[in-house]
Amino acid sequence: MKKRNLTLAILVMVVATLVSVAIVSCKKEDTVAPTGQHAAKAAFTPPQVDDMNAYLKAFKQKMQSAAKGDDEALSLDEAAWHLSSVANYDFGNANVEFTDLRYDTLYFHVNLTEGKVLMQDLNTVYSDITSDLNRLYQNLDLQNKHFRFIKASITEDGMVSILVITSYTFLDHTWYLDIFLADTVCDYYFSDDSVYVWNGLGADELGRVANLMQGRNYVMSMDDLSSRVYFVYTMTQMFDFGHNIDPYGSPFLGDSRIYAVYGDTYATPILSKDNMCYCLDSYLGLPFEYLNNDLNYGNQCPVFWEVKGYSNLFPHQHFHTYYHEVYVDFAQRIESNDNPIQN
Repeated sequence: MKKRNLTLAILVMVVATLVSVAIVSCKKEDTVAPTGQHAAKAAFTPPQVDDMNAYLKAFKQKMQSAAKGDDEALSLDEAAWHLSSVANYDFGNANVEFTDLRYDTLYFHVNLTEGKVLMQDLNTVYSDITSDLNRLYQNLDLQNKHFRFIKASITEDGMVSILVITSYTFLDHTWYLDIFLADTVCDYYFSDDSVYVWNGLGADELGRVANLMQGRNYVMSMDDLSSRVYFVYTMTQMFDFGHNIDPYGSPFLGDSRIYAVYGDTYATPILSKDNMCYCLDSYLGLPFEYLNNDLNYGNQCPVFWEVKGYSNLFPHQHFHTYYHEVYVDFAQRIESNDNPIQN
């Protein structure tokens, strides 16, 4: 009887010991912070400062003076907030009147060190961002343009995306024709009753009228009438729909300044009279902009327009694209006192 009691006492002690260990183990597990994928990401809170101008100015100076090997690091959200804020400090101007907004996205890459951005690497990417923002601003043909807001984000592989929102004022705009005479010119050259097939009458008439209008401009000056002028060919430039965009918007694919529409193989694309007017104004203006963008062309001028219509099924598209290519011959303008052989 005593032996059974002793055995029972030992069993009770063993069970009590196991339960005690289990309780301690559970309590210990509860105190361990989660790691890996289950770890909570610390959220970045933008700094609350009384003088944001002074803060951003000081941060920019600190960023630009970061020495090689400086180990100060920022989280991705913290780095993105500072890129956005410093860019808005440098370029933003939101206190202006506007009628429209334009959205552009610029892409960069920043080096990461253990998932963070070192101050020196942040400065390197901001230098690239600054250059591209300046280039974007200069290339935007918009009235009263201002960068309204610049937003930055950084992915875990170091991809930096910069969303640029630009405000501007939309004004009636023409590329070549006088804005007050544009309708009159179109009514004179184009008819509501004509069928302007994109690769037929439409293309032919655009080339013919462009040559007619620009050709007349060369004999409007009395100085030109006092001496003979002839042309010496210099080059031909092709303008396509993928690289000539209207920032004000156009009736064609991707706001192209050159005719381009989706269609199918069973329908013949037709240009409306309004489309013809838009194309004429745009096609006339393209070569002059081309010359103005390069001072090396000197006294060259466009002398011959040819508009060609094409149809193509481009990669990753389900419908054919019907489009124009505009070919313009340029020539050097030469004056001479010698009479031509045939008067």
